[in-house]
Amino acid sequence: MADLEQEYRRHFAASGSLASRAREVLPDGLTHDSRRFAPHPVYIARSEGPYKWTEEGDRLIDYGMGHGALILGHANPAVVRAVQDQVAKGTHFSASHRLEVEWAERVRRLVPSAELVRFTASGTEATMLAMRLARARTGRPRILKLQGHFHGWHDEALVGSRMPFDELPSLGLNPGTVEMAKAIPQNDVESLERELATEQYAAMILEPSGASWATVPLAEGYLEAVRRATASTGTVLIFDEVITGFRLAPGGAQEHFGITPDLTCLAKILGGGLPGGAVAGSEPIVGLLRFDGAGKRVVQQGTFNANPLSAAAGIAALDQIVDGAPQRRATALAERLCARVNQMLESLDLPGCAWNVGSLFHIHVGDTCPIWIEEGKIAGELDVPALLTGMPHLHEVREGLLLKGVDLFRDGGLVSAVHTEADIDHTIQALAETLQEL
Repeated sequence: MADLEQEYRRHFAASGSLASRAREVLPDGLTHDSRRFAPHPVYIARSEGPYKWTEEGDRLIDYGMGHGALILGHANPAVVRAVQDQVAKGTHFSASHRLEVEWAERVRRLVPSAELVRFTASGTEATMLAMRLARARTGRPRILKLQGHFHGWHDEALVGSRMPFDELPSLGLNPGTVEMAKAIPQNDVESLERELATEQYAAMILEPSGASWATVPLAEGYLEAVRRATASTGTVLIFDEVITGFRLAPGGAQEHFGITPDLTCLAKILGGGLPGGAVAGSEPIVGLLRFDGAGKRVVQQGTFNANPLSAAAGIAALDQIVDGAPQRRATALAERLCARVNQMLESLDLPGCAWNVGSLFHIHVGDTCPIWIEEGKIAGELDVPALLTGMPHLHEVREGLLLKGVDLFRDGGLVSAVHTEADIDHTIQALAETLQEL
C-alpha cells in the first residue's frame, strides 16, 4: 500500500503541486466534497468523448462523466456548437428568451409527468422547490424520504442521506427544518404505509434507481407500492431524476419503470453538461407558481434559471437522445462491463460482484457480495450497510486504476454512449491487474 501511494505521488506530481496551491485558498483544497482523495486528487486539463487528460498528460477513461451529466460524452460536437453560437449572442439577458420556451417544450414532450416545467440552477434547487410545491399543494408540513437516498445538500435533503441514519450528517443544519423530514428504510413497504397513513407528509421523495444512484437498488414492486400508498393518502410523489432523467430512457426512470410521479426533479443531462435544473409535474401543483393577483402563490427566483447558455446546451443534448439509441448503447456497455467484472472475479477466485441499473454500475470486491444476483438480475436480500460503505480498500483500488488510465466514480460509474468496447476491455484488464497487485 505504501509503495502504491508513493508511486501515485510521483506519477501525479503536477496534480500534487496544484493541490498544495488549492489548500491555500479552498477548504481542504476542494470545491465539492466527493472530490476528496488522499494524498490529493488528480487534476484534469481537458476532456473529449469518454476521456479526460490529467495535468501530467495522462489519458483516463472517465466513468464520472460530469457526475452523470454527459451521457453524450465530453465536448459533444453539437453541444459545443450550440454553446459557441449562443455565447456570441449573449450569456444573460435578465429577460425571457426563445430558448427557455424551446427547452421546456422538449422536457414536456419527453418526460411523462411534465405538464408544466419550472427551471432552476441546479438539482439541489430543484428538490428544494419540489418540496415547497408539495407543501403548498397539501397544506402538510413534513417530507418522507428513504435512507441513503441523496437529494442535494439542503437541510431537509440531508436527513438520513448517509450512515449512521439517525445522526445529522453536517454541522449547521437548522433544527426546526430537519425535524420536518424523516427517512425510513428502503424497500420496507410496511414502514412506508404506516408513515403515510398518518397523513402528515406533504411529499415522499426518492431516487427511482435506488439509494445513491443504484448503490442500493429498489426491490421488485417497491415503486408500485410507493405510487399506490402516496395516491391513497394524498401525498405528492416526487421522483428525484437528477441522475436517471433522460438516462434510463428518453423519459427517464418513470418511462423505464412505467410509473408516473406527481413531480420530477431534473438536472445533469437536462443541461447538456452546463449548470441547470428543473421541476416538472402536474399542472395543479407546478401551477401554484402562477401569480393569482392575491399574492397567494409559491415564490421562486434564481438569477441563472434557464440561462441561455444552459438552455442552448440542453436543447442540443436532448435532441440527440430522443430516440433512445444513446441510452440503449450506454446500458449495453454497462451490462458488458459488469458481466466481464463478474467473470474476472470468478477466474481470480475473489469474492465480490458488479451490478448495473441501466448505464449506472457499481463494483464490490474483497468480501461477500452484498447483493444477490441471479442470471444477471438483482434478486433477494441486500446488505445495505455494506453497499453504502463500499468495497474494502476502495481507495487503493482507485489509486491503482488511475495509474493504469481508468477513473472510477466512487465504487463504479456512469457509462456514456461514446465509451467503446475497447474502453471496457481496458478497464477490466486494469482492474484485474490492480486487484492482483493489491
